Amino acid sequence: MSKHSRSQILINSLPGEVRVALLEADVVQEVHIERTNESSIVGNIYRAVVTRVMPGLQAAFVDFGSERNGFLHADDVMAKSVTQLNQQPDAPTNAKDIRYLLREGQQIAVQVIKQPVAEKGARLSTKLALASAYAVYQPHGSGHKISHRINAKDERTRLENGLAQILDSNPTEQKNSAGSYILRSAANNIDLTLLAVEVNFLQCLWSGVETKRAIGSGPGCLHQELPAAQRLIRDLPAGELTKIVVDDKHILDQLKKFCDDIQIDLPNGLNYHSESQPLFGKYGIDHEIGKALQGRIELDNGGYLIIDQTEAMATIDVNTGSNTGRQDPEKTVYQTNLRSVTEIAHQIRLRNLSGIIVIDFIDMKKLRHRDQVLDSLKRAMRGDRTDVFISEFTELGLVQIRRKRTYQSLRQLLHTDCSNCHGYGSVKSVDTVIFEIWRELKHVVDMYNCTTLSVRASSEVIEGFLASKDSFTKTFNEVFKCKIMIADEPLFTREQFDVIPG
Repeated sequence: MSKHSRSQILINSLPGEVRVALLEADVVQEVHIERTNESSIVGNIYRAVVTRVMPGLQAAFVDFGSERNGFLHADDVMAKSVTQLNQQPDAPTNAKDIRYLLREGQQIAVQVIKQPVAEKGARLSTKLALASAYAVYQPHGSGHKISHRINAKDERTRLENGLAQILDSNPTEQKNSAGSYILRSAANNIDLTLLAVEVNFLQCLWSGVETKRAIGSGPGCLHQELPAAQRLIRDLPAGELTKIVVDDKHILDQLKKFCDDIQIDLPNGLNYHSESQPLFGKYGIDHEIGKALQGRIELDNGGYLIIDQTEAMATIDVNTGSNTGRQDPEKTVYQTNLRSVTEIAHQIRLRNLSGIIVIDFIDMKKLRHRDQVLDSLKRAMRGDRTDVFISEFTELGLVQIRRKRTYQSLRQLLHTDCSNCHGYGSVKSVDTVIFEIWRELKHVVDMYNCTTLSVRASSEVIEGFLASKDSFTKTFNEVFKCKIMIADEPLFTREQFDVIPG
């Protein structure tokens, strides 16, 4: 995203659900959805208890009060933040082995870094961090950092020296547990008096977390992250957010106070949407959400993308479609791949695809075409606020993207697995189900030694079953001396059937 780009936030509220959309240059780039019964826990800090240590995985399962235990890998355990055991005489001083870091029954403080998905519990870390508008405080960290977006050397030096002076003037008890700070891009040209207020706020916030941790026992929440709208306002780079539109007066009042507290300047204001036309309908966001839930995305030059998302990874296939070209096939392929890049970057961010993403561009023979497509992809992905790594073209002509997984994808938020296909995206054919019925009939006859069997199945399966019934039942009667009765169950799905011994 260009440093001159401008963003706006639209917030639609219904009882039990709040939807937040981030627009850049009037194009929706992100959608965040929070529901009362499915609120995000990413960023929350909990008092937790280690329930199981697994040396083979170098990880532990941790009870932090959720329905499912969280997963804590040794790489996410900071020795400073836990009581390091080192009970064995030969245990190394700075052991990173999970056996020397945690023990079952140990009480620790953890932060959720990845939302639970499907059957996977939340990913946890003991590397705690508290964020404000201008800084991030790491209670157990060391070494202060300044956002790379702050380029001016003089400003970086001013901030470094100013932060050092602020910390030196802190009370002794705060100095002894100062931790480390990351100054965000919003801190560019900040008045040091305001920065001192931020530092004090974060110190007090952490002090509250420690107090809650000390006075209680067992799993429990110590700190709750901001709701999606406030979090987005806080995390956007300074000067990019120009306008907020809300269709709920209660949320509007909350955001007014929040924006005043963090002293954010909105050139186009914080506005209430009172029109009869729904907010997300007026700006075309509902339409974009609908497109983002489809597997096929049309490109403006006749090509199209096929996007397939599974639990393991997401794949994006680029196709020429109706853009077959009239003269140079190689040029047509190159132009289609180049046109697809912007839409790919947009869909990855809008759908919140994460983990491993594999892009299958149309094969290009010329190396310079590959390089230009890859460079365009990297430029298009620069606006992504999530950590992204993009590989070179592999030997098979694929590009791999690793995008940090934090929140659920749009599809995971809005869809559930199909009750018919159980998430496979297809159902068994009628013939396959019929053969399954034949096998089940034989199994039931063998088990119960019955003389009559009833088959209940869906209408389409019964129709197929009847087509081959005569030849089959004759053989079945001869071998098993058993009569088959057939009943149509209109409410059954294709794959449902019952075989009942008589």
